[in-house]
Amino acid sequence: MKKSYSTRKNTLHKYTKLIDISKGELLNKGISQFNYERVILFSGLSKTTVYKKFGKKEDFIIFLIKSILDDFYVSFKEYVHKFTSFKEVIDFVSHLNFDIETILKDYPIDDFFQHPEITSYVNNYYYLTFGNVIIDKIKEFQKKGEVRNDIEAKYILEFLTSVTKGMGMMLKDHDSKDVLKNYTKLIESALSVKYE
Repeated sequence: MKKSYSTRKNTLHKYTKLIDISKGELLNKGISQFNYERVILFSGLSKTTVYKKFGKKEDFIIFLIKSILDDFYVSFKEYVHKFTSFKEVIDFVSHLNFDIETILKDYPIDDFFQHPEITSYVNNYYYLTFGNVIIDKIKEFQKKGEVRNDIEAKYILEFLTSVTKGMGMMLKDHDSKDVLKNYTKLIESALSVKYE
């Protein structure tokens, strides 16, 4: 009985090691360069055991992405909850400071868009989790009279999602301060009650 418990504990430790190593590999090398065989080898688990539990490489990558997003979702929800006004959100966006070139160099996410199955999964996950948090915050600001009430929150979410994607594309080739300044004006003028 003791040996069986020890074996299960050891296997669970190896699964944890596999997931931790794999998250690092995925974030540092991207999807295309992710080496499933290598992370399995480093975990100490057999290929048969890992394939039986997680399936093929694409299935395992989706599992990893979900795990990463689940971790991020909790802090995102808490962070969004702290915003008490639409003005705070606008101020936050306008003062963001980051170097997109460094981020893309450190985290090769460009190849993510070359994998439709994974992109589709993340897109669905976004709307069911992050999207719902954003919709709730939009509704809160609408009730306070800070965000336009003549547009349903789900359409505002879609607008903000499109704007964010566009902003991400612009950040690759343009000065981040200029991009953020212009997109902040766009968001504020499109959604603020004072511009209605």
